[in-house]
Amino acid sequence: MKAQKVVLDNHIRLLMEPLNEVPSVCIGLWVCTGSRDETPEENGLTHFIEHMLFKGTANRDALEIAKEIDKIGGVLNAFTGREYTCFYTKVLKTHVEKGFEILSDIFFNSLFREEDIERERGVILQEIKMVQDTPDEYVHELFYRDLWGGNPLGAPISGTVETVSRFTREDILDYFQGHYLSSRLILSVAGNLDRDEVIKLGERYFGSGSLNGARSPQLKPAQTLSGFHPHTRELEQLHVCWGGKGCARTDQQRYPLYALSTYLGGGMSSRLFQEVREKRGLVYSIYSYANFFRHEGIFAITWSAHKSRFDEIVGIVTGEIERIRSEGLTDRDLSEIKEQMKGNLLLSLEGTNSRMNKLATDEIYFGRFVPIDEVVARVDAMTLDDIGSVLETYILPEKFCMTTLGPPVDTEGPPGQL
Repeated sequence: MKAQKVVLDNHIRLLMEPLNEVPSVCIGLWVCTGSRDETPEENGLTHFIEHMLFKGTANRDALEIAKEIDKIGGVLNAFTGREYTCFYTKVLKTHVEKGFEILSDIFFNSLFREEDIERERGVILQEIKMVQDTPDEYVHELFYRDLWGGNPLGAPISGTVETVSRFTREDILDYFQGHYLSSRLILSVAGNLDRDEVIKLGERYFGSGSLNGARSPQLKPAQTLSGFHPHTRELEQLHVCWGGKGCARTDQQRYPLYALSTYLGGGMSSRLFQEVREKRGLVYSIYSYANFFRHEGIFAITWSAHKSRFDEIVGIVTGEIERIRSEGLTDRDLSEIKEQMKGNLLLSLEGTNSRMNKLATDEIYFGRFVPIDEVVARVDAMTLDDIGSVLETYILPEKFCMTTLGPPVDTEGPPGQL
């Protein structure tokens, strides 16, 4: 049975995809609000609210919430992104109503008590510091900031020590009431489900709640910056993230851009992994990636190595890009990339979590369910000319932004012009 969509009376969208060969059901409550909706003063509020929805409701305290899901062998969790937030539970088919009820309770009945806010503030501050103490993770946070400047898309999802330290209960409630609106909610359900039962549960636990507000999302398109942005810290290795503008989530160029990223740094057989690690032993890991958002995207290459290897690695990466630009890819290269992309896609969608995620993000960005066969067909339809087009549009080292974290390096001017 194909995926289906029902709109509840209060405008919450209910999405369903039956997967009857599995024993579980994954239920996600998505809010079309993320860190890019925040002002600089609000940076981190979306993530703070994500934490607070697990800290007690009018019906349960935090321990009781945890026990309710543990005693049925389920999972209850959440994550905050730049353009959305998701609260989800995964349970056996026999406990699907309990999953709906718990999600409804934490969303509609959370208390946001002062003592819980203060306790969780400490947890979040430790989370921020943990990321800052993990340089191969923190360099990406710095890269987003350097690439997008003052745009909210470049701000850290968790906020900063400064912003998180000063949030008040009034700030949290005002932001929640202004952004977590019925019209911005999506219920995404995938797994061993009965359509009629899920609709009844959606109406029972979410259909009567109506959240209305006047706040509008920020969603200001981000302009990318270039140049060299060193962040000095006493570390053994220099952590590097180097990249620039990519295309939006809905742009058809995302397929060839992802294909080019796969070819350059998408696995152990990729050009960069082979040239930099396998042939020369300069790094433990080097890879490229493409991320796509509503209005924009990024392409980036990242590695960690001793600072003495900096110029050599930059030269190899630049050389590989120029080799592709001058020689192009072969038909065999393209065929292998397509098979890798299709394999990665299909294997990633074997679980109910990933299918639930796909249902929701399809609705957020495309306003419809995008069948897997359609995605595979788009991959198969890629041509060498498509690869060449994105190469000339997006893979431009002279316009890239480079972020480094670690010891200082001796260099003149931005990389790409070295």
